[in-house]
Amino acid sequence: MNFLRRHFPFLHRHLFPPPTRGDNGAPGRRAHNDGGPSRRANDNGAALMLATFALALILYIAMEVQYETQVEFSVNKASINKLKAYYAARSGVELSLLRIKLYQKTKAQMSGMQGVPTAMLDLIWSFPFSWPPMMPPDMNAVDQGQIDAIVKEAKLDGSYQTVISDEGTKIDINDLDSSSKTIRESTKKLILQLFENEFATDSPWAKAHPNFQAEDVVNNIIDWLDADTQSAKSGDERALYPNASAENPMPPNRQFRTVEELRMVAGVTEDVFKLLAPRITVYGAKAINPNTAPPEVIQGLHNSITDEVLAEVLKRRADIMGQGQFRDAADFWSFLDSKGARVPLEIQEGIPISTESAMNFRIKSVGGYANSVAEIEVVTYDIPRAAAAVATELKKEKTSDKEASPAAPGTSTNPRAATTPKTEVPKGPPRIVFWTER
Repeated sequence: MNFLRRHFPFLHRHLFPPPTRGDNGAPGRRAHNDGGPSRRANDNGAALMLATFALALILYIAMEVQYETQVEFSVNKASINKLKAYYAARSGVELSLLRIKLYQKTKAQMSGMQGVPTAMLDLIWSFPFSWPPMMPPDMNAVDQGQIDAIVKEAKLDGSYQTVISDEGTKIDINDLDSSSKTIRESTKKLILQLFENEFATDSPWAKAHPNFQAEDVVNNIIDWLDADTQSAKSGDERALYPNASAENPMPPNRQFRTVEELRMVAGVTEDVFKLLAPRITVYGAKAINPNTAPPEVIQGLHNSITDEVLAEVLKRRADIMGQGQFRDAADFWSFLDSKGARVPLEIQEGIPISTESAMNFRIKSVGGYANSVAEIEVVTYDIPRAAAAVATELKKEKTSDKEASPAAPGTSTNPRAATTPKTEVPKGPPRIVFWTER
């Protein structure tokens, strides 16, 4: 009643009229106007309508307040769930960095030991990991109970799944402008070979692009990288980018910072980008590692590497207890030959093959909590080893140049005498050069 008196005084007067008093001051009946009983009925009807309206208004306000409260609660809850999912993914990244570091140290310590299967060491980083751990259905009750107890005691109430892949063994498009002639030429051959394989196998992509000129596209990529304005084909390379401005020159004559930048190169359509994207990187290791390279990269080496031959390659490098991974480039090429792949000798000599340990990694971590999902993608890069690989090629090229001129007495002219400098494991965590969150 006090609420009605404060907020709806008119309604309060009709619902609770003040009592009337008689001539002697005593409470009496309320005096009626000339309308008599009919006027009193009209007043009661108006009061009922006002009361109904007031009740409806109060219910509406209450429902609005409840709805706004629920919306705000849902939004805040979703934000908290998203934050928990993010930190779950972040935990997966941190654990993956620790695994990479552990692999690097273990590999360095066991590099001189005989009889240690390389594939066993690769499991330190290559084996997928998830939290809570995925338990096999045939696990005994005791082990399952111990794992359940550990999960229950853990403070992380979210979940995550992590996958680590060898990023360095893809084709580095920035190597098209490498200081090493060998690396420049081999990278160009590899990219051209990818397109040639599509046309040689008469793939759906080749049928959709019958007039495609791979050489022009590769030259445009080189023009994007090199420092001059002269086109690799002819004329001014800037003529291919009429919409460029002084503030945003095209091509920028610098290295690619991400693979996505390749979309802006003249001649690189969406179909061309989708063909190249799984096979290229900007964080390469200056060589192809057949033990860890993606299947698309291995099959792209030559069109004679069919699906059946590729399956044999993947089967061998996964067979830890059998032949195991490839020991060197000769072992890899001879294995392909034994399975029916006829890779020409000039291609074998022009493609750098390395079976050394992986050096650059891509980490994908997906965290979840309730209905929220967060994804983090990270790339680590071993700069000292990449620089050492380039230095090795430059040293070989310099030695080869000396072979063409008379050698000084007592000077070795064998290009294979140059060996890869031994690099120490970098201190601290692996160097992160790329980080993205979704």
